[in-house]
Amino acid sequence: MKKYEVVSIVLLLSLFLAIPNTIKASEVNNPVDISPEQAIAQIDSVGVEEVTESNNETGVRLVRAAAYKNKTFSYKRGGPAAWCKDFISFKYNGSTVKENNKWQESGYIFPNLIKKRGISNYQNGTGYKDYRGTKTYKIGLPSKLGDLAIGSTDRSDYYRLKSNGSAYKK
Repeated sequence: MKKYEVVSIVLLLSLFLAIPNTIKASEVNNPVDISPEQAIAQIDSVGVEEVTESNNETGVRLVRAAAYKNKTFSYKRGGPAAWCKDFISFKYNGSTVKENNKWQESGYIFPNLIKKRGISNYQNGTGYKDYRGTKTYKIGLPSKLGDLAIGSTDRSDYYRLKSNGSAYKK
């Protein structure tokens, strides 16, 4: 009898914790009857680019080449049902640009899936660095043995960081 009580308490607790997530997922304007092609087209049509200054100092002039300033570039691809955001933190001084860190964040609502494939530096030049952020969008079921996907597509976004502090999607 004690096992039955413990199992029922755990079941009720898990249902109680799942209800807010279900409500939040239903609040998103996401059509249920959407084909994989329509979902992928929606992902391709949305992108948000952002560059943020890491220092709190504004209007600071660079006195010498060794004085580096920090920035973080981010680009978000996708919509409320499935999205992936690439981040590249870098420092610059007017003549060179150096990478500090790079990472990806993602989120999705079932049956959409996102696989983060990473960000890589593929080209360097005088005063710039080029990066490629790769991700895979899928419609299907996640599993430990591999995802069961109805449709999937790989997407790569290309970025350039410049020594003057500007960063943009190519």
